[in-house]
Amino acid sequence: MNPLLPATYDLAYSLVLGGLVLVNVLVSLLVAMAAKRKDRAFGSFFWLSFAMGFLIPALVVAALPFREDDPDRPSNKSRL
Repeated sequence: MNPLLPATYDLAYSLVLGGLVLVNVLVSLLVAMAAKRKDRAFGSFFWLSFAMGFLIPALVVAALPFREDDPDRPSNKSRL
């Protein structure tokens, strides 16, 4: 604790930092789940997203092709 700053500053800093870490973990989980849907390793994409930031791994997952049997694959959707 810094003696020149009030104790509330330490609490506010801890809450903000904890919130940022929580958001990073949640978004990293979303990226990892999307990677798993595309037959990629959940753990690898989670740790890459957590360590590097989620934007670059999210773009990589978005660029990966879908599985052939995935119902969400654009070519497998029925057209009206």
